Amino acid sequence: MRGFIRGAVVLLALSSAAVGCTGGETGGNGDAPLTSAELSDAVLSGKHSGFEALPQSGPLLEDVDVVTAADPACQPVADLRSVTPKHAATGTAWASLGAGGGAAGGGSVVLTSHPEGGAKAWMSELRAALSTCKDFVASSERGWKDRGTLKVSPTEGIGDESLAFSTVSAEDPGKGQAMTIVRTDGSLAVYLTSSEGEPIPAALMKTQHERLKEAGE
Repeated sequence: MRGFIRGAVVLLALSSAAVGCTGGETGGNGDAPLTSAELSDAVLSGKHSGFEALPQSGPLLEDVDVVTAADPACQPVADLRSVTPKHAATGTAWASLGAGGGAAGGGSVVLTSHPEGGAKAWMSELRAALSTCKDFVASSERGWKDRGTLKVSPTEGIGDESLAFSTVSAEDPGKGQAMTIVRTDGSLAVYLTSSEGEPIPAALMKTQHERLKEAGE
């Protein structure tokens, strides 16, 4: 499904989230949102649970990466890869996740911080969308259009709250992606892998959650 992965990178909303920017509103934990610099310090690096995390500095999205769901009820999911989401980030950092030991696939993790209540609100809206949006259709101003099936996946109580889902392409049922979103106070960590590759271990996500907790103290 085009638009989900660009070289194993999550296309998460990054508007107003340039590296080094500072947040001006309070975050979900009652403090100022973590800045891009603070998120960059917190993002995983090195080997973790069989994956190699490599922090990145380049932008993920361009102005043409405006993604719209055909069904407005599905827009919270489309916003995960749009440059103009309802809940814009105030800070961001990301890393590629390479599967070790010759395992197939890889993925990415993107960290974003949000003004007070923003992260919680997006999680709530995503849950509502995943309960109704089984057939997902989205298009981008870049020119692509995707159609697929969304399926909720179990999580292991990671972070302050978490949710996961997988997608199966309508064009190629053998292809898809798996995504997990973990909230830590007013920040989100979004993990993406190919459904054919190794899944992101819960232990890796818990480590990232702990690093975000420490960054917010």
